[in-house]
Amino acid sequence: AVGMWMGAFAGALEASQRMLQPFLDDLEAQSEAAANASKARKATETLIAEAQTFARDVTDFAANATEKALDATGTDIVAQPAATGLMPEDFRQPKGVDKPAKPSDLKAISGIGPKLEKVLNGLGIWTYEQIAAWTSQEIAWVEDYLSLAGRVGRDDWTAQAAALAAK
Repeated sequence: AVGMWMGAFAGALEASQRMLQPFLDDLEAQSEAAANASKARKATETLIAEAQTFARDVTDFAANATEKALDATGTDIVAQPAATGLMPEDFRQPKGVDKPAKPSDLKAISGIGPKLEKVLNGLGIWTYEQIAAWTSQEIAWVEDYLSLAGRVGRDDWTAQAAALAAK
């Protein structure tokens, strides 16, 4: 009788183990997933911290480069759109005019060559007075349109044009 009872008990224990095994496997998988998620979370936090440090370093580098450029030129004009906080939607095309009887020689402005003069003429820019009257929005539009990346501000086209117009 004891043997039969032990056999029945062992069979019941084995059957219950088979029934509970999927639950135990799920529980084990969840604990592994939690451990992996914790590791992934820590790795992500580390990457974010490194990215923030890198961004601060790049910003500091850019600020130092700007300060050096200001010190070297002695002016406060370095990439006018960035300095004024203009966004592309603020850019405004300079008003063009028909070719006057005696157009200005735009090549006299440092930074404007024959090809750039032709492009400006195609936009209706013919005289020094037009360039001297450009606003920061118009300068930003010209730099963006011609892909000059701050060249108008660096070469100070407006001041050069004003001086040439006064002659």
